[in-house]
Amino acid sequence: MKPRFILILLLLLVFWAGLAWWLFRTNSATNPPVAAEHGMDKTMGDNSSTGASSGNSADLKAAVLSALELPAGPHRLEATLAAFERWVKAYPDEAMTWGEDNFEGKERLGGLNAGIADWAAQDPAGAAKWVEGMAPDASAADTVVSLLDVWAKRDGNAAAQWLLTVTNPVQREQGLEALANTWSKANPAAATQWAWQYFTEAQDSTAFQAALGNWVQTDALSAASFVERLPAGDTQNIAINNLALQWAAVDPLSASTWAAALNDPRQRDEALVNVVDSWAEWEPTKAAVAIGSLNDPDTQQAATAALVGRWVDSDAVAASAWINQQTDGEMKDTAITTFSNGLFYDDPTTSLNWALAISDPDQRSEQLTTLGSAWLNYDPATAQDWINAHMPAEIKNQLLSTGDNNPSNNSNNSPIETPPEPELGPVPQTGPNIITAPEPDQPANPATEPAPDTGVIN
Repeated sequence: MKPRFILILLLLLVFWAGLAWWLFRTNSATNPPVAAEHGMDKTMGDNSSTGASSGNSADLKAAVLSALELPAGPHRLEATLAAFERWVKAYPDEAMTWGEDNFEGKERLGGLNAGIADWAAQDPAGAAKWVEGMAPDASAADTVVSLLDVWAKRDGNAAAQWLLTVTNPVQREQGLEALANTWSKANPAAATQWAWQYFTEAQDSTAFQAALGNWVQTDALSAASFVERLPAGDTQNIAINNLALQWAAVDPLSASTWAAALNDPRQRDEALVNVVDSWAEWEPTKAAVAIGSLNDPDTQQAATAALVGRWVDSDAVAASAWINQQTDGEMKDTAITTFSNGLFYDDPTTSLNWALAISDPDQRSEQLTTLGSAWLNYDPATAQDWINAHMPAEIKNQLLSTGDNNPSNNSNNSPIETPPEPELGPVPQTGPNIITAPEPDQPANPATEPAPDTGVIN
């Protein structure tokens, strides 16, 4: 091939390449990108809050409005949030103010939460200042949580200091838990220390319980060491009880070993009761075995009440079988009383049959009177028939002699107004096959001493 021919081909290639580049630049200048308007600009999220972006605020707002024209539903929500987050990242104050004034429904909650999280990732102090000006409604409380979820990962101390300036009680309460949860996952020791200090000053344990719970999940021994070094007093006792509850939910055997080794007798007993209470929610049969290792009678009774109170909700048949296997005495009476309370609103007849089996006469009389009175209040006809047939004479006379409890004395036949139900523990969900209560045996035993205040935090 001749050199001249090759030179001509090269010149032609250069000419056509230059022409193509010129046409591309001309088209770009006369038709600016419209991707932002249609929610397709993927680079907008990297721009700073000064508004330096490939689209101005009006274009980004137009993209949000365009997304809101879609039919309502998950697709519109997703498109709206994507467009709004791009606007917030470029012009946070303007976008968030518009969102607060114009969004509604799920777009309002989702948009404000996502937007404040994006803003906090760039400028948490600026985002916090904007949140302070929000109207105190549900979206404001949720937005505080979203702000702190991001801020606490970066600087828990700064986030905590800001939260202390929040005066709205709902925002502060929800913010405390969010702060503690997020901060304690990043730095459990610092978060728990701060939360404990707040607890001692404000008498609010919300943040402390959340932070301590997360610390137990990752390093229970360090959390226990922290709690044991706290100044002696009520706050330390509460901290120990919280630790016992939350540790037992993770590792009940280790928690019970730790609790049993505590030097202070009261702290040891209360911690063991809390271990049993938490353990019983997951493995009641193993928690029941642990009760047998408790030496103090009052602690054993308190732990029994905690165990049966949980067990009757999850498996009343198994709980009743365990109670029937126990030796007559104070612990069994405590178990029967707790079990009877748990059954009452689902099956008052079985509940009262169990109450008849309480061996201590004073405790039995008190339980029958309490349950019988409650039954007469909400189902007087059925209750009166059963009481007439089964109640001891002195209790029957006491219950049925009260005019308000006797349906025959309701001369105007007006409906009997039902008072609030007595606090007998949570309403259980039991099946019909409850093991029959033991035959009542009524020796004249001395009255049972009341169980101690266990300090259980539910």
